[in-house]
Amino acid sequence: MSPVSKLPVVLLGRMYHPQGEERLRAEVPVEILEKPTPENVVAALRTASGVFVRYPNRLKAKAIAGAEHLRIISASGRGTDAIDLEAATARGIPVVNQPAFGIVPVTEHTIGVMIAFAKNLLPLNRLTHAGKGWPAQKDYRRTELRGKTLGVIGLGNIGEEIARCCTQAFRMRVLAYDPYVPAAKAVRVGAEWTSDLGRIWRESDFVSVHAELTEETRGMVGESELRAMQPHAILINTARGPIVQAKALADALREHRIAGASLDVYEDEPFSADSPLAGLENVILSPHTGGLTEEALHGMALSAADQILQALRGERPPHVVNPQVWR
Repeated sequence: MSPVSKLPVVLLGRMYHPQGEERLRAEVPVEILEKPTPENVVAALRTASGVFVRYPNRLKAKAIAGAEHLRIISASGRGTDAIDLEAATARGIPVVNQPAFGIVPVTEHTIGVMIAFAKNLLPLNRLTHAGKGWPAQKDYRRTELRGKTLGVIGLGNIGEEIARCCTQAFRMRVLAYDPYVPAAKAVRVGAEWTSDLGRIWRESDFVSVHAELTEETRGMVGESELRAMQPHAILINTARGPIVQAKALADALREHRIAGASLDVYEDEPFSADSPLAGLENVILSPHTGGLTEEALHGMALSAADQILQALRGERPPHVVNPQVWR
């Protein structure tokens, strides 16, 4: 069988599952840049037919401009902010993403940290290991999720699923803020839609961020928003790190103006021990793994491989994020 393309597909970082790479290798040459740099990305893309971009590796305009044979760009997951979408669109190159695979794992991750905070599992676990658990029972309040208010910022696929689970399974009150969706979407999952973002901060026991990273949302959670939250409230961010100002959050946590936070994403990735958030006991940190279950990793790798091959065959992939370029 003749290859789909004699020019390689370049991977900026390994795919999430080896079966994705195997599927590509069965039909096209594959070149893997284990440690992408601006220089080796530009060089590799000069003769590439396609490129896969594993977050947080980045594909910049300079590399796209020099890739005269490039026919398809694939993100590793749903987000495409690591790819210069404007440069790709200007060159007429379709960009694809892998939506839907993160819905279940990010929802479960979010609910998991809500339960961990509600039951004070982290400090009680630490104290019990040290033989001090029983004396500490009275010092760590434990609450129920039922009847609490969850504020959801961003009612896309993940925000919608979290709202559905929390209203139906835990009987929580859910306030949803998203100026780009109709109120009916919130109502459908038992949530209350609000156009007033201030209500999210003032009324919520938990605030969970699921917005896209745009110029509008960059830094949207800062000192004034954190000061508006209730002192027992918990902030959760599984969306994109730059939405939350790290220093402002660290100050709020250190001064106990809010009770806690859980972050899976950061302003600068990978997370550094120099971060103002490092070492704080009232924050749960994870290394951008909220959406990376075994099932999701497998699905995203195969989806990326299939869409790259479809584009190289001249077939329209199902998840083109800049559809205006498709001919």
